[in-house]
Amino acid sequence: MKTILIPTDFHETSVQLSENILKSFKNEPVKLIFFHAYKLTDSISDLLMLSRRSAEYGQIPESFYKACYDLREKYKEEITQIGIEHFYGSTMASFRNFAEANEVDFFHHPEPYNFWKISKYSIDPTLFLAKSGIPRLKVTQPEEVQTKPKTAATKPVIAQLV
Repeated sequence: MKTILIPTDFHETSVQLSENILKSFKNEPVKLIFFHAYKLTDSISDLLMLSRRSAEYGQIPESFYKACYDLREKYKEEITQIGIEHFYGSTMASFRNFAEANEVDFFHHPEPYNFWKISKYSIDPTLFLAKSGIPRLKVTQPEEVQTKPKTAATKPVIAQLV
Protein backbone atom coordinates (compact mmCIF):
# COMPACT_ATOMS: atom_id res chain seq x y z
CA MET A 1 0.00 0.00 0.00
CA LYS A 2 1.26 3.46 -0.92
CA THR A 3 0.52 6.53 1.18
CA ILE A 4 0.20 9.86 -0.62
CA LEU A 5 0.30 13.19 1.23
CA ILE A 6 -1.76 15.98 -0.36
CA PRO A 7 -1.72 19.61 0.85
CA THR A 8 -5.14 21.22 0.92
CA ASP A 9 -7.13 24.25 1.99
CA PHE A 10 -10.09 21.87 2.41
CA HIS A 11 -11.83 22.96 -0.77
CA GLU A 12 -13.37 20.12 -2.75
CA THR A 13 -11.27 21.10 -5.77
CA SER A 14 -8.21 19.56 -4.10
CA VAL A 15 -10.04 16.22 -3.95
CA GLN A 16 -11.10 16.48 -7.59
CA LEU A 17 -7.53 17.34 -8.66
CA SER A 18 -6.21 14.33 -6.74
CA GLU A 19 -8.47 11.81 -8.43
CA ASN A 20 -6.09 11.31 -11.34
CA ILE A 21 -3.17 10.15 -9.19
CA LEU A 22 -4.85 6.77 -8.88
CA LYS A 23 -3.88 6.08 -12.50
CA SER A 24 -0.25 5.84 -11.36
CA PHE A 25 -1.05 3.03 -8.93
CA LYS A 26 -3.14 0.53 -10.83
CA ASN A 27 -3.66 -2.72 -8.94
CA GLU A 28 -2.05 -1.27 -5.80
CA PRO A 29 -4.00 0.02 -2.80
CA VAL A 30 -3.54 3.70 -1.94
CA LYS A 31 -4.04 5.71 1.24
CA LEU A 32 -4.65 9.44 0.68
CA ILE A 33 -3.88 11.94 3.44
CA PHE A 34 -5.13 15.49 2.92
CA PHE A 35 -3.33 17.88 5.25
CA HIS A 36 -3.10 21.54 6.13
CA ALA A 37 -0.02 23.07 7.78
CA TYR A 38 -0.09 25.48 10.73
CA LYS A 39 2.77 27.22 12.47
CA LEU A 40 2.88 26.70 16.19
CA THR A 41 1.61 29.56 18.28
CA ASP A 42 3.76 31.33 20.86
CA SER A 43 0.95 31.31 23.39
CA ILE A 44 1.53 28.86 26.24
CA SER A 45 -2.19 28.36 26.81
CA ASP A 46 -2.70 27.56 23.10
CA LEU A 47 0.15 25.06 23.23
CA LEU A 48 -1.35 23.37 26.29
CA MET A 49 -4.66 22.98 24.47
CA LEU A 50 -3.08 21.84 21.19
CA SER A 51 -4.11 18.20 21.60
CA ARG A 52 -7.71 19.25 22.22
CA ARG A 53 -8.08 21.46 19.19
CA SER A 54 -11.29 21.06 17.31
CA ALA A 55 -11.51 24.53 15.80
CA GLU A 56 -9.44 23.41 12.81
CA TYR A 57 -11.85 20.57 12.09
CA GLY A 58 -14.69 23.09 12.26
CA GLN A 59 -13.07 24.95 9.34
CA ILE A 60 -13.49 21.95 7.06
CA PRO A 61 -16.66 22.43 5.01
CA GLU A 62 -19.17 19.64 4.57
CA SER A 63 -18.55 19.78 0.80
CA PHE A 64 -14.95 18.62 1.38
CA TYR A 65 -16.10 15.64 3.45
CA LYS A 66 -18.65 14.81 0.76
CA ALA A 67 -16.02 15.02 -1.99
CA CYS A 68 -13.77 12.65 0.00
CA TYR A 69 -16.66 10.26 0.56
CA ASP A 70 -17.62 10.33 -3.13
CA LEU A 71 -14.00 9.68 -4.18
CA ARG A 72 -13.74 6.76 -1.74
CA GLU A 73 -17.02 5.28 -3.00
CA LYS A 74 -16.01 5.69 -6.64
CA TYR A 75 -12.64 3.97 -6.12
CA LYS A 76 -13.40 1.38 -3.42
CA GLU A 77 -10.88 -1.08 -4.83
CA GLU A 78 -8.00 1.40 -5.15
CA ILE A 79 -8.40 3.61 -2.06
CA THR A 80 -8.04 1.87 1.29
CA GLN A 81 -8.36 5.03 3.36
CA ILE A 82 -8.73 8.80 3.09
CA GLY A 83 -7.40 10.74 6.05
CA ILE A 84 -7.51 14.37 7.12
CA GLU A 85 -4.58 15.64 9.17
CA HIS A 86 -3.32 18.92 10.56
CA PHE A 87 0.44 19.47 10.71
CA TYR A 88 1.64 21.83 13.44
CA GLY A 89 5.22 23.02 13.15
CA SER A 90 7.68 25.27 11.43
CA THR A 91 10.81 23.14 11.08
CA MET A 92 11.89 20.48 8.62
CA ALA A 93 12.52 18.08 11.51
CA SER A 94 8.91 18.38 12.67
CA PHE A 95 7.63 17.91 9.12
CA ARG A 96 9.82 14.84 8.57
CA ASN A 97 8.50 13.39 11.84
CA PHE A 98 4.94 14.07 10.65
CA ALA A 99 5.64 12.36 7.30
CA GLU A 100 7.35 9.41 8.98
CA ALA A 101 4.53 8.96 11.50
CA ASN A 102 2.06 8.83 8.61
CA GLU A 103 4.32 6.47 6.58
CA VAL A 104 4.24 8.76 3.54
CA ASP A 105 5.61 7.30 0.28
CA PHE A 106 4.80 10.19 -2.09
CA PHE A 107 3.35 13.65 -2.03
CA HIS A 108 1.07 15.18 -4.59
CA HIS A 109 0.93 18.93 -4.99
CA PRO A 110 -1.70 19.64 -7.64
CA GLU A 111 -0.63 22.17 -10.26
CA PRO A 112 -1.57 24.96 -10.70
CA TYR A 113 -3.62 24.61 -7.49
CA ASN A 114 -2.73 27.50 -5.18
CA PHE A 115 -2.42 27.50 -1.42
CA TRP A 116 -5.01 29.53 0.52
CA LYS A 117 -4.78 30.32 4.21
CA ILE A 118 -7.74 29.14 6.25
CA SER A 119 -6.50 30.70 9.50
CA LYS A 120 -3.96 33.25 10.63
CA TYR A 121 -1.64 30.36 11.60
CA SER A 122 -1.81 28.60 8.22
CA ILE A 123 1.51 28.20 6.43
CA ASP A 124 2.31 27.20 2.87
CA PRO A 125 3.71 23.63 2.94
CA THR A 126 5.44 23.94 -0.46
CA LEU A 127 8.91 24.48 1.03
CA PHE A 128 8.51 21.55 3.43
CA LEU A 129 7.41 19.26 0.62
CA ALA A 130 10.23 20.36 -1.69
CA LYS A 131 12.96 19.82 0.92
CA SER A 132 11.50 16.70 2.54
CA GLY A 133 13.12 14.16 0.24
CA ILE A 134 9.72 12.55 -0.34
CA PRO A 135 9.22 11.72 -4.03
CA ARG A 136 6.71 13.96 -5.78
CA LEU A 137 3.90 12.43 -7.77
CA LYS A 138 3.23 14.82 -10.61
CA VAL A 139 -0.04 14.70 -12.49
CA THR A 140 -0.54 16.86 -15.57
CA GLN A 141 -4.16 17.89 -15.89
CA PRO A 142 -6.12 19.86 -18.45
CA GLU A 143 -6.79 23.50 -17.62
CA GLU A 144 -10.57 23.11 -17.33
CA VAL A 145 -10.17 20.63 -14.44
CA GLN A 146 -8.56 23.36 -12.37
CA THR A 147 -11.64 25.54 -12.23
CA LYS A 148 -14.57 23.16 -12.51
CA PRO A 149 -15.33 19.46 -12.01
CA LYS A 150 -14.32 16.96 -14.67
CA THR A 151 -16.65 16.48 -17.61
CA ALA A 152 -16.81 13.89 -20.34
CA ALA A 153 -15.10 16.32 -22.71
CA THR A 154 -11.94 16.50 -20.55
CA LYS A 155 -8.66 15.72 -22.32
CA PRO A 156 -6.63 12.65 -21.26
CA VAL A 157 -4.48 12.99 -18.16
CA ILE A 158 -0.83 12.01 -17.97
CA ALA A 159 0.51 10.86 -14.59
CA GLN A 160 4.15 10.32 -13.79
CA LEU A 161 6.50 10.06 -10.85
CA VAL A 162 8.97 12.92 -10.61
